[in-house]
Amino acid sequence: MSLILAHARAETLQLARYPAYAIPTLLFPAALLLVFGKRLEDDPQRLVAGFTATAVLGVAFFQFGVGIALTRTSPWERYVRTLGVGPGARLAARVMSALAFALLSASVVAVVGGTVLGARLEWWRYGALLAVLAIGGIPFALLGIALGYWLPPRSAVPVANLVYLPLAVMGALWGKPDDLSRSADLASQLFPSRSWIELLEPAVHGGSLPIRHAAALVGWSFVFGAAAWLGYRRDEGERFT
Repeated sequence: MSLILAHARAETLQLARYPAYAIPTLLFPAALLLVFGKRLEDDPQRLVAGFTATAVLGVAFFQFGVGIALTRTSPWERYVRTLGVGPGARLAARVMSALAFALLSASVVAVVGGTVLGARLEWWRYGALLAVLAIGGIPFALLGIALGYWLPPRSAVPVANLVYLPLAVMGALWGKPDDLSRSADLASQLFPSRSWIELLEPAVHGGSLPIRHAAALVGWSFVFGAAAWLGYRRDEGERFT
């Protein structure tokens, strides 16, 4: 455990000292909320839920996806893989570091939503929101890891953006599903982010969690987890056999 914590601390400090990553990660979702929040005319609590999910998506794709793609070919990465740190420990450290950035970014969104849009939640609903963000974010973290191991470094950033934006828009993280046309609503149901927002909404408004959408996220977790594992094994075979 101490090895995981040490690795997580090193990873977090390294990213925190890199302003080109840290500043956009922490501020971009809140900036989007400031720009689009009033125009969307949605209820503020749901907007906070959707844009905190956007913050977690950004960490999943750019810390995991782009980060892994850029570092896995470096000499330092090859050296680290020769040390006595297994892939499970390194992945756990990455997850802990990502959770720190995701929590900070989501907190900035919540503060902006509360001060600018008037979104007010009971303290325990913030806890429920955080729990659904963390658990519901698992398939997206696995997708980010899969992208990191399957994509070449030069294509990681554009492909991450091509996946990130449709997930946010088509998954109705930035608007109300009721505003979608019938065909757009049917298409939205195919996106894992739609299931996520359907779980986040009762976290901030109350009500029971929809089992169908929870089961969908579990299924996506298996799919993206398998893709991440296969990508890791493929990368191991290309570089170390």
